[in-house]
Amino acid sequence: MLFGSGDEKRFVLGYDLGEKVSQISFLASDADMPETLSVLAGAELYNIPTVLCKRKDVNQWFYGKEAVRHIDEGDGIPVEGLIAAARDGKPVKVGDSEYDPIALLTLFIKRSLSLLSMELSLDMVEAIMFTTMSLDHRMVQVLNAVTAALELKTTNVFYQSHEESFFNYMLYQPEDLMHHTILACDYDCETLNVLQMTLNHNTKPVVATIDTASYDSLRLGPDGFPKDAALFHRACDRLDDEFLTIMQKLCSERIVSTIFLLGDGFREKWTKRSLEFLCRTRRVFQGNNLFSKGASIAARERIRPTDNSRMFVFLGEDKLKSNLGMNLLKCGKEAYFALLDAGVNWYEAENSFDIIMDPGGIINIQVTPLTGKSPRLVQFYLEGLEKRPAGTTRLHISLNMSSVDEVNVKVQDMGFGELFPATGKVWEQTIEL
Repeated sequence: MLFGSGDEKRFVLGYDLGEKVSQISFLASDADMPETLSVLAGAELYNIPTVLCKRKDVNQWFYGKEAVRHIDEGDGIPVEGLIAAARDGKPVKVGDSEYDPIALLTLFIKRSLSLLSMELSLDMVEAIMFTTMSLDHRMVQVLNAVTAALELKTTNVFYQSHEESFFNYMLYQPEDLMHHTILACDYDCETLNVLQMTLNHNTKPVVATIDTASYDSLRLGPDGFPKDAALFHRACDRLDDEFLTIMQKLCSERIVSTIFLLGDGFREKWTKRSLEFLCRTRRVFQGNNLFSKGASIAARERIRPTDNSRMFVFLGEDKLKSNLGMNLLKCGKEAYFALLDAGVNWYEAENSFDIIMDPGGIINIQVTPLTGKSPRLVQFYLEGLEKRPAGTTRLHISLNMSSVDEVNVKVQDMGFGELFPATGKVWEQTIEL
């Protein structure tokens, strides 16, 4: 299915923005699976160090591997921790000057996107999904500021967490990998982050939830794996033992069908005993570009949903976990009208519409949780509503969310043409989910 008009090939991007390294994957309109951009043509080098460097005494900036090279050669001033600095919001000192942290993060992303010229033009991009390890309210503010400054050609710019990118990646995997719990083990030589995805096949759509856990027991020194052979083998044995213990516990608590080993920490092939255990009754895959690929799949699903995304819904920490709707008369028959759908990010959940109100002055909103809680009816009393003949009271209703469990409802009297002018009255209520 093509995104654009005619036969022109179009693309969507998945940008994994990480504290240490970032990646860019792209999915062509005529392709089934995404590819990941390599920083070196012909090689599988996906990681772009999330680093800037300013040349000493010169206003010349480098990013990624070039920045690392100049830092190592001693002729550049390193600028690391770009995401943490942008979240903090305080000016960053580089040499004798101070810089806006949002501008620095924007510079890094803009320069890294220029790598795409090896494969495609940004003019051919229809949507971009940015994915980060965690996506709280502050991170959304940072990404909003960055993407506005980037002046991207497309208006289809979205954000999501690593958990949701993991979920999206699995949407394009064979069905036999999704019968039981799926683990994604992300290890960067410091922290092991384990994402545990569980699917409830008893619901329609199938509800996916992801639990996360972090382990510091696999932490290596600041230089990573030791260079000395004896110390290297000792470190590998220790990691193998620690990882095996963690995996044995997790696999004893649930039926695990599929495991992904992600991140540079697994490159040294130290998982001997642990891998032997994991492969007994499970499928095990290794790589380090799952999140960027999942983000590009999510970008496609946002602009052209497939049956896959309709059959599954992800209920993560940032997701609305209930369906909100109303029963309205349509052509004389009562029909359910969806207000907000479960599975959307709370900071993107909004809707507005007009209705013709009955004289009773009570709005009934149905809240149906997908988490197993009982459905309930929330009543909204419009005190002081103007008394008018039936069918002549038009109301404008808008909904948005201020947090993952608070829905704000605003109702405004719009009158009914010249016969019944609007009173300007507004009613507001917050629904606690």
